[in-house]
Amino acid sequence: MTSIAHFNILEPIGIDGIGEMFRARDTKVGRTVAVKVVGPQLAGDPETLARLLEDARLASSLSHPNIAALWEYGEADGRTYLAYEFAAGRRLSDEAGGTAMPLRRALDLAVQIADGVSDAHAHGIIHGDLRPDIIIVTAKGSAKILDFGLSQWTRGGAMRAAAGRDPDGLPADYANVLGYLSPEQAIGSAVDTRTDVFSLGAIAYELVTGRNPFAAPTPPATVINVMTSQPPPASEINPTVPKELDAILARALTPDIAQRQQSAAALAAELRSIAAVLDLRTGDAVAPTALLSIDDSPDKKAATLLWGGLFVAAAAAGAVWWWLTK
Repeated sequence: MTSIAHFNILEPIGIDGIGEMFRARDTKVGRTVAVKVVGPQLAGDPETLARLLEDARLASSLSHPNIAALWEYGEADGRTYLAYEFAAGRRLSDEAGGTAMPLRRALDLAVQIADGVSDAHAHGIIHGDLRPDIIIVTAKGSAKILDFGLSQWTRGGAMRAAAGRDPDGLPADYANVLGYLSPEQAIGSAVDTRTDVFSLGAIAYELVTGRNPFAAPTPPATVINVMTSQPPPASEINPTVPKELDAILARALTPDIAQRQQSAAALAAELRSIAAVLDLRTGDAVAPTALLSIDDSPDKKAATLLWGGLFVAAAAAGAVWWWLTK
C-alpha cells in the first residue's frame, strides 16, 4: 500500500488491536501524520465498525497539548482509516529507563499527563488503558497520550478486559499493561474517571521510584496486588521523595475508589503543589513547559500577572510546607 485517501504512506510503525499503523504524509496540509488502517477483524463487521467510528468521532473532539489528536477518520478504497497527530519522540517507558527520574522532571511529566487526562474527562472521555508505553515524550519534553477514547479496541484494552477472567492466558508482556490496571477493571466492574486516576498514580509512582507498584512474576499475582495491596511509600525507595508526595500517591493507588482523588484535575493540582514546594526549597525556576516566558508572551501584562499569581501560590505552598514540618 502506497497511499490511502490523501495520505502518502512512508513506513509502517506498528500494529495494535485496531490495525496497522503507518507514518504518512498528509498531502492536503503538508504534515506528517500517523495513520491507522482498520484491520479486517473490525472492518468486516458493519456493526462493530460503526461502534469504532462512533468512538473515533468522540475522540476527535479532543484538542489538548498533551493528547495526540485524532485529526481525521474515514473510508477510502474500501479501507477505513484513522489519521492522528504524529507524536515524534520516545515512549515514556524508554524515557524513564527503569530507574527513578529526577524528581522535579518526574513531577512535570506526571502533571502534564494528568492535565491531558483531565481535559478528556471534561469531554466525557475515559482513557482506560493509561501506561508508559502509550505516552510519548517529545524532544521538547512534552508528554503526548496516545489512543484516547479507543482503549476498548486496542491490545492493551483487551488485555485489561481479560485480566479478571483469565489472567493465566495473558501474554508474556502482561506487566506492561497489568501493572497499571485498576482494581475495578481487575474484577470486571464498572469504571469511571477514577480508573484513570489509579493508572495515573501508578505511572507517577514508577517515575519517582523506577518501580511499578504492582508488578509481580505472574499475571495472577499482579492482578491480586492491584486488588489488595498498598505499595510501600515512594520515599522508602527514593529518599528524595517528600512525605507529602507519599500521601498523594497512596490516595491515588488505594483499592477503595471512593478514597482516591475524585478527578484527574485534583491529582494534577496536588502534584503541582509538591512541585511548587520543591522549587521553593531548591530555588529552581518553575519548569519551562508549565509557564509562559514574559518575553515570549504576546501580552506582557498578562504574563506579568501570571508570574505574580505563581509567586503568591509558591509563597502559600511554602507556608504550608513550614507548617507541616515545624
